[in-house]
Amino acid sequence: MVKSMTGYGRYKELIGGKDITVEIRSVNSRYLDANVKVSRLYGPLEEKLKRMISKYVSRAKVDLYVGIDNIEGEKIELSLNREYLEGFLGALNTVKNEYNVHGEIDISTVASKNEVFIQRRLEDDMNELWCAVETVAAKAFELYDGMRTREGDSLVNDLLSRIETIDSIRSRIAERVPKVVSEYNEKLRKRIEELLCDVKVDEQRLLTECAVFADKADVTEELTRLSSHVDQFKKILSEEDQVGRKLDFLVQEINREVNTCGSKANDNDIAKLVIEAKCEIEKIREQIQNLE
Repeated sequence: MVKSMTGYGRYKELIGGKDITVEIRSVNSRYLDANVKVSRLYGPLEEKLKRMISKYVSRAKVDLYVGIDNIEGEKIELSLNREYLEGFLGALNTVKNEYNVHGEIDISTVASKNEVFIQRRLEDDMNELWCAVETVAAKAFELYDGMRTREGDSLVNDLLSRIETIDSIRSRIAERVPKVVSEYNEKLRKRIEELLCDVKVDEQRLLTECAVFADKADVTEELTRLSSHVDQFKKILSEEDQVGRKLDFLVQEINREVNTCGSKANDNDIAKLVIEAKCEIEKIREQIQNLE
């Protein structure tokens, strides 16, 4: 199935007390350029997410954002800073004894000093977290892939329409070529008669000149190859594969055959048809830059 390189997908879900958001967007690129944005706290997930991107995308510039909010709050472990506590209590006792300061040292006095406690954030279980993030990411990729597929279908329809136009132009050139030779023959005869007045035209020499022109103007091979390229173009569009690079190469070959037809035929009408074909080729070239 042909897919566009441009896409967007976003999914959000609450799993295990964590509000997880995964957002994916991509634009055109010659190669796969995967960028993952995730909090440094969850750095180990970055490579896993990049590998996940490569399963869905072969080429494009992909930006993937992961947001993780702890709805239940962060898990904190408290422990005593015993050295500080002993120093703090010792200092208070010194003040009390040496300076005759009255009052009791109670738990509220101790608890009022933040330095008495050491706070340590408990690390999340990365395997458990990855299972949750992967679940949300898979659903985001499903939405993202759906958009790429729909846009890919639209591009395919447009490309098929344009390649049919080129095939129609090819047929019109093929119809025109015999008339070019016939008109050249007639023009040459009239020119000779004008120059030689009443002198009889050498029919054999005239036929030889026309044969030489017909050989130079013959574009049968080019038109045959062009027809083959058109058929191959349609076939590639029906493939279940990444088609962008194949079509890019094939369009170069189509353009080459059309140019040769224009230069060999030496005819104004064919030149106009060639220009028309080249306009369609440029539009096709622009469109296939969006295909994966």
